[in-house]
Amino acid sequence: MSTKRLLKHIVMLVMLFSIVGCALKPKPPFEIESPEKAMIFGHITIAGHEVTEIELREFGRFYMPPFVVPPRVMIFRNGNFVAENLKPGNYYISRFVSKNLNYTLVNGGGRSAYQWIINVEPGALKYVGAYEISDVTPGIFVKGDFNIRPIRQPSERAVLKHMFEITQGTGWQDRVDRRIKSLR
Repeated sequence: MSTKRLLKHIVMLVMLFSIVGCALKPKPPFEIESPEKAMIFGHITIAGHEVTEIELREFGRFYMPPFVVPPRVMIFRNGNFVAENLKPGNYYISRFVSKNLNYTLVNGGGRSAYQWIINVEPGALKYVGAYEISDVTPGIFVKGDFNIRPIRQPSERAVLKHMFEITQGTGWQDRVDRRIKSLR
């Protein structure tokens, strides 16, 4: 095979993978799947780091990726996060990830899970609050330690204003707008 032909094949493969990648990654957030689907949103900061992952789990459900995966949570650089199209039920945030540090809130769904239950009603927008993680002591061969505390800013209204922008063109935007108006 000639070098020109090989280069042409490589370029076509790269283009194909790019197209497939774009098709598989829809722009967030998704459209509302049905009227009873709900949204959880909030804010989290970690001193000196950016939160890169939040793991949300439905209480009592077993997850085994890639077959059964936890709900998708989108995290933004400003610390806001959102999980949309959740079925009604009880959820909890099991961990946060920042760079290569894991902040586990709940291990194994045991007794401590009851402290973090988020009850999600049909069609609801559920604000879980704004939090700051501090006093981080990473563990190498032992479990690390940290403090998590609620903070006043940003307020629910401020986070909702950001959600209003990112949900543009979806049915979520109407729900967010109604919630903003109800806070007046």
